Amino acid sequence: MNRFLTAGAATGKGSGNALAAVAVAEYHLGDKAFTDRPDWPGYSEMKAVVHYPRRLAKEKIPLIVLLHGQNNACYVPDDGPSGWPCPKGVKPYPSYHGYDYLGRALAQDGFVVVSLSANGINHFMGVAEQRAKLINQHLGMWQKLTSSGSGPLAGKFTEAVTGRQADVDFRGRVDMTRVGLMGHSVGAQAVMVTAGDDNRGKVPAGVRIRGVVTLASAGGRSPDDESIVSRTSFAVVSSECWREGDREFFDNARGRTKLPAFFVRVARANHNFFNTAWTTGPGSVDKDDTGCPQTPNRPTAAQQQNFAATYLTAYYRLALKDDKGGMPVLTGARRIAGVDTKVDKLP
Repeated sequence: MNRFLTAGAATGKGSGNALAAVAVAEYHLGDKAFTDRPDWPGYSEMKAVVHYPRRLAKEKIPLIVLLHGQNNACYVPDDGPSGWPCPKGVKPYPSYHGYDYLGRALAQDGFVVVSLSANGINHFMGVAEQRAKLINQHLGMWQKLTSSGSGPLAGKFTEAVTGRQADVDFRGRVDMTRVGLMGHSVGAQAVMVTAGDDNRGKVPAGVRIRGVVTLASAGGRSPDDESIVSRTSFAVVSSECWREGDREFFDNARGRTKLPAFFVRVARANHNFFNTAWTTGPGSVDKDDTGCPQTPNRPTAAQQQNFAATYLTAYYRLALKDDKGGMPVLTGARRIAGVDTKVDKLP
């Protein structure tokens, strides 16, 4: 087992998937495969890392999509060579691998987890609208793949370690009516735009988003979209040492939603520690980027990541599997080691 608690551990219940081996695959359809013209002049990659139970159940299992926020597009200092695709000899920045710990924990609990790369969007400064369209384009590909084994993803999976073609067949194995989203930083704005009441018609046919999590959002709304999320369950995980604007996501749903919604203020928490690549990366905005670095008793990176894995597992079990066993974790009644929270709940 890895060091992150599964929902079964958090709730005291056993989980049939908790000890299951996790497989890792990737797909990459090109560094310029995503465009949004004429609204946006840039282009970005269609690339992701996928964590999934090595032994896929016969019944369909839920899908969770993760999206990182703004950072360097390429693995160079801020004053180094720039461009997208990255200049020759320069590797893309591995932001999408910063949630591998979440992918492992959630896959152990019986989810397929897809973490998207959005370096091109970062280079061309795409906003939440472009990020939301990127999410929907990936969801559309997964809907085709799991319903018929067709579409752009068919035969495109490779083993993460060896690069060889992966022997995995997701056809009929993923329930696209039970989809969860997680966005970090600016990516958090994107997942709320994707799930917004006004944008439900933009989600690909056959896909239903049932649960959304924001981690350390840059704010409570997109500058170009003020959609309210009241018809989808969500949880806002806010970093106290970052910004407070993300509470607006929660307050906008007050009096409107009948579905579970949570606002979780993580005391003394760091914005970057939720992404392992950002915890140690070379960029000027990496490591401790918050306004209270000298505050005592702050959670470590490992403690914040353990909190995220535990909390998100409990949340997605509720939102995507209707399992209420993790409610003490979600409401803060059961403390997660090293992390203090204040929680509000709707309705």
